[in-house]
Amino acid sequence: MARKAKALLMNQSSASDSNSETAPASRGMIKCLTGALAPYLHILYYVLLFILIYALTRLLGVVIYRDVIDFNEVPRLFLNGLRTDISGLGYLMALPVLLTFLRSALPLRAGKPFFYLEKGWLYLIGLLVFFLELCTFPFMEEYSVRPNRLFVEYLVYPEELIKLMLRGHLTAVAAVTALMAAFAFFLYRALGRIRETRSPSVLAAILVFILLGGLDFIAARSSFEHRPFNLAKASFSTSQIVNNLAANSGYSLITSVKAALSENQNTYQTMEPRDILALIKEDTRFNYAPATEENPTLNVLAPVNRERKLNIVIILEESLGAQFSKTLGGSDFTPELDRIYAEGWGFTRLYATGVRSVRGIEAVTSGFTPTINTAVVKREKSQKNFFNLGGLLRKQGYSTAFIYGGESHFDNMRSFFLGNGYDTIIDINSYDNPEFVASWGVSDEDLFNKAISHFDEEHQAGRLFYSLVFTSSNHDPYEIPDKFAKGAPRSRENAVRYADYALGRFYDTVKTKPYFKDTIFLVIADHDARAGGSDLVPVKNFHIPGVLFGAGIEKRSEDHVVSQIDIPKTLLSLAGIAAEVPLPGYDLASLPEDFQGRALLQFYQNFALLRDDGSLMMILPDAKSASRRYDFKDHHISEAPANPALEKLALAYALLGELAYQKGYFLNCPGT
Repeated sequence: MARKAKALLMNQSSASDSNSETAPASRGMIKCLTGALAPYLHILYYVLLFILIYALTRLLGVVIYRDVIDFNEVPRLFLNGLRTDISGLGYLMALPVLLTFLRSALPLRAGKPFFYLEKGWLYLIGLLVFFLELCTFPFMEEYSVRPNRLFVEYLVYPEELIKLMLRGHLTAVAAVTALMAAFAFFLYRALGRIRETRSPSVLAAILVFILLGGLDFIAARSSFEHRPFNLAKASFSTSQIVNNLAANSGYSLITSVKAALSENQNTYQTMEPRDILALIKEDTRFNYAPATEENPTLNVLAPVNRERKLNIVIILEESLGAQFSKTLGGSDFTPELDRIYAEGWGFTRLYATGVRSVRGIEAVTSGFTPTINTAVVKREKSQKNFFNLGGLLRKQGYSTAFIYGGESHFDNMRSFFLGNGYDTIIDINSYDNPEFVASWGVSDEDLFNKAISHFDEEHQAGRLFYSLVFTSSNHDPYEIPDKFAKGAPRSRENAVRYADYALGRFYDTVKTKPYFKDTIFLVIADHDARAGGSDLVPVKNFHIPGVLFGAGIEKRSEDHVVSQIDIPKTLLSLAGIAAEVPLPGYDLASLPEDFQGRALLQFYQNFALLRDDGSLMMILPDAKSASRRYDFKDHHISEAPANPALEKLALAYALLGELAYQKGYFLNCPGT
């Protein structure tokens, strides 16, 4: 018995010794891994700091836009926002995680360059992220979206950008500069506290790097599906404002720029090209020419019978929405435009295709349907022999001109027009002693005086002429001549009043000219002043004025819903031009009796088809759609039952432009 007890005690003693040896080993391993994690601790603090900054930006956004936000959506807004932030920061932290591994695993001297590179990356990225968040609400006030590719595009024009910011937004510039300086100092001090700690062992460093690298990859991808997380997945609301707040500005900017660089973005549903063309042809019912693979959309114009062709002049008014016209149900800021409406052929339900000038130019001069990508004015394949009024009319014997008060290279306009049939470019360098020069060029009065002088010369030379005259006075920072301003503060409303005044003077002058009776004049806006609100597509802010006069045009009103893409075919018809054109727009001078008007609206990534009866079908990213109804009187957008047929047609229109661009349907068109 005693021997058994002794043996048991000896076995217990042996087990105790074994456990005592294992326990220090386990504690040593844990301590080693913990030591290997220590060099990464500052990355965690950095991520938490910017998650806090993002959250505060969203909170401020909820306060600013509280009148248009459904507060039941706020919790999901912040949750989707957190997912966006984690994904974005996952991409941004991939390099610091790698650099931290290298400098913690290598000897101190060898790891020092990686240490400084990591701190530099964190500092520069931190400043950029903070800057974009500071710019969020000034940018949203103007464009109703977070900073996107427009934010970068303006950097190509530093002179105009500097003038715009210093003359029109000096207070905002000062505030952003002060906050950036304070944050730069704070971040510099915070990053200065990082120590060059090393991992206790190379093996531990490798194991921790594999773990953290994997977590960073999962965070960045933020999805176990086939496609990684994107902003479309963060969008959940029928409110554009809510969906924008769910993003962060860095993610929004990078996504938009990436799409622009690819120049072939399409996150809509897909459709076979033959089905797209079939739906469009069925909807338009034009007299289509025999279909060819190169030009399947060619259709035959049936112009007004004329003894001689007429001149064509387009006055493209910068940012002049229907909201400023009393005739169109807006404010009483444009009495001169309203007077022209009272004497000419006015469109009461005309809608812009987009919210940028290049989108308006694309539609009004080329009749091109809007796409999810940038306008063809700036795209590579459309810089030569792309269908445009200038190119067609030059072949018809016209002298063609683009007349502008600013730098014609802006937004690639000069290259686009010269490559597509415009003989003459008149811009800021063509004016001798203009009365007033603003940030964006000479005043509208100077512009119109130059245009009239050009028309006079063309008429005296016995030439038919076509001119696109593009104004700029009604553009932020709203600089107008002192003689008109008379000490009034700079404001959009005063700029609109001046632009209208200059238009009225032009109208009165050209009516006295001998070529007035032989010229079709069109006044039309490129887009509205701003597109805001919470709607996925703010239809109200696409409503623009458009009125024809001259050449014996009698007073009439067109109350159908019409689009900017209908303008080229209408002008050609009125001028007596016979040709085959690739245009999907209507000839408003010759509409079928059962015509049902339609407008195409592109609001960044969202597309909408609007009908006469108020049917509004939206095609959204990530293969989504939304059926709505639009009230033309109170501009309210409400839910509507699903309409599969209209959804297919809207999708066809949404995809048509990109299909036409990629396949070259508008290039080298025969019969023009």
